[in-house]
Amino acid sequence: MKRALGLLSLSLVVVALGVGSKTVSAHPGRAGADSARVAAFLTALARTDPVICDLIGDQLGNFWWGGQPARLGRFDDAANVQGAKDSLAGTITDPRALSLLVATLGSDNQCVRRVAAKMLGQSAIAAKALNDLLDNASPRIRESAAYAAGVGERHETRAALERRLADTATGVGAMAAWALGEMEDPAAAPALQGAIHSTSPRVRLAAVWALGKYEDASYAKDVLPFLRDADAAMRATAAEALGQMKGPRAGPALVGLLTDRNDAVRLAAVNALSNMEEHSAVGPLEGLLINDSDPDVRRESASALGNLSLARSLEPLARALGDPDVEVQREAANAIESLDDVAKAPAALVRATTATDVELRRNATKALAHIGDVATLQALIDRLNDADKEVRLAAVEGLGEMDVASVIPALTRALNDRDPEVRRAAAEALGRTQDN
Repeated sequence: MKRALGLLSLSLVVVALGVGSKTVSAHPGRAGADSARVAAFLTALARTDPVICDLIGDQLGNFWWGGQPARLGRFDDAANVQGAKDSLAGTITDPRALSLLVATLGSDNQCVRRVAAKMLGQSAIAAKALNDLLDNASPRIRESAAYAAGVGERHETRAALERRLADTATGVGAMAAWALGEMEDPAAAPALQGAIHSTSPRVRLAAVWALGKYEDASYAKDVLPFLRDADAAMRATAAEALGQMKGPRAGPALVGLLTDRNDAVRLAAVNALSNMEEHSAVGPLEGLLINDSDPDVRRESASALGNLSLARSLEPLARALGDPDVEVQREAANAIESLDDVAKAPAALVRATTATDVELRRNATKALAHIGDVATLQALIDRLNDADKEVRLAAVEGLGEMDVASVIPALTRALNDRDPEVRRAAAEALGRTQDN
């Protein structure tokens, strides 16, 4: 039994460290784990490092469906655990497994408790049973049940969750607000509007976040005052929520937040203004792109300017191609490609097409191709010899859009490129050029 637990724990750790973060719901057509498998899983989690346990909890359900056919992409000596992993991502129906998960909701180990709640939320537990757990005498169990309800988007628990917003235990109230946000049920909005006035900062924070999930501008008036909150986490959360709501009054208030002393708040305001496509923010965003001390803020400012697509942002974006942070450079080049009505390519963009960083070269070459400045024709021709296929492809496509006969020899040479996609693009570009 110990060896089986060890193999399961090791395989889960390996998989958890190599996957993305998007959660998926339990597959209704896939058989869930039985009680023995659930017991083995929870026992293994309880014995592992808390950080590893939390990583596995975050990824539960993200990566287990289907697997690699015929063990492709697996080490030769790896245990065959795909079936066990699939079962843990399925809908659990075994009554003994459900009882075990319920019993674990009060565990002293918070990670194991959270994983059990997550699995329970995606299980076939009856609505009455889940509602009863939300009214359990133990705050720990009520909090776990609220998490389960949110994970599973169990709308039948809405009324119980609304009651829990006023729970005497702060964690329960905050988790109830989070769960209602996950459900995105407009019927819960009045309760959340009340919860933003809770005496608990955690409940207020979760309620503001949850209102943002509705993407309804009518709730902006409730959230706007929190942009002035003393707590930076609340200001950032309110900015995020308003960006989702896209209310007409939110734009100027969010622009004002771009000078906030907290990096995370400025970042949230930048992202919100980008989501809203708030054109009044262009000037302040250009200032942040050039002057902000935080590279994440500068990067997201570049992205936001690209989303707004105004030609006036070309000069600050070109300056950002010299930013000390390469990710800012990459995003600036990417943003330039999105600008409208740009006819002349800046010299900094041409230089960026020869950068040592391959992603920057790709983005810069695509931007140069998008602009179609005939003066940069030779720069695109030079990129036909690039070691990276995506760079060569972008150069070919850019040359194909230039209505000049001088591109024909270069495109003809590209017909012999080592990559078939580049050769095909060259042939298509030549066809368009010769037709013109």
